[in-house]
Amino acid sequence: ELWSTGLITMLVGMGTVFSFLIIMVFAINIMTLLIPPILEITKDKHYIHKIRQLKIDFIKKILDEKSLRAVYQPIVSLKDGSVHAYEALSRITVDNIGINIAELFSLAGEHGLLWELEKQCRTNALKYAKNKPKGVKLFINIDGNVLRDSTFQKGFTKEKLNKYSVDINDVVLEITERSDFDDRELLGSIMSHYREQGYMLALDDLGSGYSGLNRLQIIKPSYIKIDYELVHEIYKDKSKKSLVRMLANHCNDMEYKLIAEGIETEEELKCLINIGVEYGQGFLLQKPA
Repeated sequence: ELWSTGLITMLVGMGTVFSFLIIMVFAINIMTLLIPPILEITKDKHYIHKIRQLKIDFIKKILDEKSLRAVYQPIVSLKDGSVHAYEALSRITVDNIGINIAELFSLAGEHGLLWELEKQCRTNALKYAKNKPKGVKLFINIDGNVLRDSTFQKGFTKEKLNKYSVDINDVVLEITERSDFDDRELLGSIMSHYREQGYMLALDDLGSGYSGLNRLQIIKPSYIKIDYELVHEIYKDKSKKSLVRMLANHCNDMEYKLIAEGIETEEELKCLINIGVEYGQGFLLQKPA
């Protein structure tokens, strides 16, 4: 009886040890499965942080070295061929950089450097336009999202206007498609901020969609630019002709000035003139220089 009791005790003890070993093996297997993904996540976070820092350093290097220049493209009257305005555009001066100015603005917006980039572009635009003919307008692109930037400086552009002796009545601020047009509060801020200072506004890349027409209704700009997609091969497309004619009539009624951008062929130019579009811009008329 004592022998059997001892045997039972020994078997129970062995069972406990065996159960413990099973649990340990199971735990080791679980850890073997979990550790690589955890290490991978940690590694990914490290790489993500490193890539982000490289992008920030890249943008700062362009800004610190002032590797940006202004070029100007004329906006021409389609009635008499005279130059009505020049649009100031920015170009990166570093060769073989693998990125264009639109992509640079996108990167700057993602990494909190939008206002720093836009400041330099606005300064260049005004600095090199000081000798333009009096009365000829100067279009300067603005990203409405800069108003959300904590470093944004109110009155910066007006300060540069005074420095470079550019008349505010000649300046048109062109609200680019990069702006968050779905945010009505932001649109209101853009309008009040710039109109209160005496600037004219232009709405860029107006297309045929409802959102574009809705922006037009809210902003009520002095100038409207027709999106390239509406201009491209317009002479072949009855629908495009009808839409642009509708916009031209609306602009006449509202006393807005309509600009067709992206004109590349004589056929497009003739069609736009026949429809009654007032101004044009594009490589056919002159490339940015």
